[in-house]
Amino acid sequence: MKNSIKIFLLLLLFSLNSNAQNNYQIKKATMFSEHAATQLELSDEDQKFIYDTYISKFMNDRENIFGKDLSNEEKKAVYKASSKKLRQSMKVRFDQPTTAAIMKAVLELQKKNQ
Repeated sequence: MKNSIKIFLLLLLFSLNSNAQNNYQIKKATMFSEHAATQLELSDEDQKFIYDTYISKFMNDRENIFGKDLSNEEKKAVYKASSKKLRQSMKVRFDQPTTAAIMKAVLELQKKNQ
């Protein structure tokens, strides 16, 4: 009985941690997409596309890094590959100058919030 309670509490803790992580990713994607859309005067549909693209990136990063005991170099490689994929996804919808402007706006926001 005690083991069952311990397992239940452990699962509950993991669930809460995962939910908090997802909330952080949602907040970050929302912040990035809203900032880029405001700075570049993009449509609501464009903002939603940016949001979806960043959510996909964050979830993919988490899946490729979380719980895998990667070195800092391996993590950097994952982040670099996902950033490249993010830019490629943006280029599907936006031209090169707009994609660069979106990335610049997000980078400026990141630096401002550090």
